Amino acid sequence: MGIQERKEREKEQRKAVIMACATKIFLAKGFVNATMEDIAVCSELSKATLYVYFKNKEEIILHVMNAVLCRLTELMETSMSRAKSAPDKISLIVEAYMDFYSDFNAQYELLSSQESTAGMDFVSLECYKDYVAQYNKFWDTLCAPVNVALEDGYFSKEFSAVEIAVTLWSTIKGLMQNMDKVVKTQNCPDYQKMVAENKVNYNDFQTELLALDYKKMLRHLSDSVIKSFQQQ
Repeated sequence: MGIQERKEREKEQRKAVIMACATKIFLAKGFVNATMEDIAVCSELSKATLYVYFKNKEEIILHVMNAVLCRLTELMETSMSRAKSAPDKISLIVEAYMDFYSDFNAQYELLSSQESTAGMDFVSLECYKDYVAQYNKFWDTLCAPVNVALEDGYFSKEFSAVEIAVTLWSTIKGLMQNMDKVVKTQNCPDYQKMVAENKVNYNDFQTELLALDYKKMLRHLSDSVIKSFQQQ
């Protein structure tokens, strides 16, 4: 390996460390409250060195979100490759999102954050274009099997591929966010302590809510959404 290649590899490795540390800071403090100094300390770098790689935190989070969307898109593509028919590929999108939640939970939380695209006026045009390109690739991947299903007459022509894809994705995401809250509640040490000491008295509905099989519900819900768009 030549000197230039080694330098490029080291540069990419350092950027990866910065992005990983930034993800921790954004999740712990929120994007608005996070600072470049926080990220520099976590990355064990000086602020001056940090600015060599990223000009501000807005640029960092766009790079992070770009990488997150890339990973999710790859999971979707891998999952859908196991199926032959378009409807089966659409169903496997749910499996991919559950895998993403389980295996890359920090990235899932960041993707679900409402703050994640704040301050885009402060990033370079090139950086923003890269993010938009990855965002478009994600939606193209999601819409591709829907388009095929529409062309094959599986879905009603009354709806567009975008309408179906957005409805499906929003439904899955909404239930996943609810599941995430339940999981966090169950894993919270304070909650577990209060339950053990009988300081929390849940009614039957709340108890059942904590015990729901969300993976089963997600599969059923996605199947229901898909059927609602089918030809009658």
